[in-house]
Amino acid sequence: MNRRKISSIEIYNNKFYLGAVMDFLDAIAANHTSHDFSRYNRLRYVVGELLRRRIDNAYPGTKGAILFEIYLTDEYVEVSIKDKGVPVWTDFAYDKEHIDTSNEEAMQNFLMDFMVDGFGIEKLGKDGQRIYVRMNILHKIAFKKPEPYPDIEVLDTNITIKPVETYEDAIEAIRCIYSEYGYSYSYEKLYYIDSFMAAIKNKELMSFLAVNEHGQTAGHFALAFSDTFRNMPEISTVVTRKEFRGLGLFAKFMDYSMEIGRKHGFRALMGQPVAFHPFSQKAFLRAKFTATSVLLAYIDSAIESEYNPNKQRLDLFASVKLLDSSAHSTLYPPKEIRAFTDGIFAKLGCSYELRDDEKMSESTAVNIETSSRMKSTKILLMSAAEDLEHILLDAVKDSLKGHNEMIEIFISMNDPSCGYAYRTAKKCGFSFSGLLPGSEKADYIVMQILVGSDCSYDHLVTVGEFEEIRKDIVRLNS
Repeated sequence: MNRRKISSIEIYNNKFYLGAVMDFLDAIAANHTSHDFSRYNRLRYVVGELLRRRIDNAYPGTKGAILFEIYLTDEYVEVSIKDKGVPVWTDFAYDKEHIDTSNEEAMQNFLMDFMVDGFGIEKLGKDGQRIYVRMNILHKIAFKKPEPYPDIEVLDTNITIKPVETYEDAIEAIRCIYSEYGYSYSYEKLYYIDSFMAAIKNKELMSFLAVNEHGQTAGHFALAFSDTFRNMPEISTVVTRKEFRGLGLFAKFMDYSMEIGRKHGFRALMGQPVAFHPFSQKAFLRAKFTATSVLLAYIDSAIESEYNPNKQRLDLFASVKLLDSSAHSTLYPPKEIRAFTDGIFAKLGCSYELRDDEKMSESTAVNIETSSRMKSTKILLMSAAEDLEHILLDAVKDSLKGHNEMIEIFISMNDPSCGYAYRTAKKCGFSFSGLLPGSEKADYIVMQILVGSDCSYDHLVTVGEFEEIRKDIVRLNS
């Protein structure tokens, strides 16, 4: 049955995380329930109620971890909630043969059981237990492998860019992505027509095709949105078919992205040029993007690329183009990187204020997400309190148990606890990777741990500002 994990996230037993986890479920699972939203809402209600109960009951009077996972098979979507707390079966027991209608919780459990297609518990011994709920996939659409592009004769080079709006457009975009990445691209929705179109409809993605006057597809690119980088989409899935290379299409894609960004009121755009050849770096620099960070080992080793014959994790840079001239940032940079921060924001051209009144927060606001597909852990830290070191060490330990290869942390620079968070992350083994400024949610410090190896920058292929940023980061980590 080809059961595979789509994604996972680990939280602590705090109701603060409940909304975020449900948003995570919406983003990942909704498109896999046959687009029948009444069925999905039933699944969502049951999952929300079970998660609420585990947050309330799993670790009475103490803190503990709860792992939330989403699986997919050809037959059903499965949502799993796993923890090592108080036995889970006490949360929703009821007698199927004799329903006690006077017992509100028993009635609720009875109804929840009938709202989904599968409902169960697994006892995992020393690893605790897990609840799972399943919703069958109806009206399944067989996935057809995209037809590879044949070699063609280019009939004209008058290229225009059009948005992906129809199913036929989506099929062509999928063919284009497949021609470059095979099935290895991390954003799995891009390989399924229905979920591709749903991502566009839900404003998770804006997708564009480059075509000539004879209707031949020359390339594809997209703007990908995320809450972490709110109102700062990433220019992604850039593909130029080999027959159309040398025509400056990458630069054309950059210009069109900026035109779209200004039209829609985006605060900024993010670009992630690769660090194993200079061509995309030069394109971003020509478009006046500012180099801001080095993202080591960022692309999973499974990625299919002519530049990755040895199947190693690949490196990227991050760069930002500010579009909103009225944007202002109040920053609390650690003294260790204050001059570096000043330099980056001066190049961005935005209004900013550097503050030095550092103080620890009363509570830690953190989100930890693990991607088994990317073999990585992402930590989003908005504020830091004295428990941060314990949280980070636990996250690193859990990531190692999961055989992840890269751990990253994004620290908000807009909170006075930023300096404390930076030094605590250093203490826990993280290396400084640079900044990722520009989103409406926060301006971030980026730090990384590469599991099993040190952060080395000597092998990177760099030009211009990207070489300058590499040298600065080497110096700040020495």
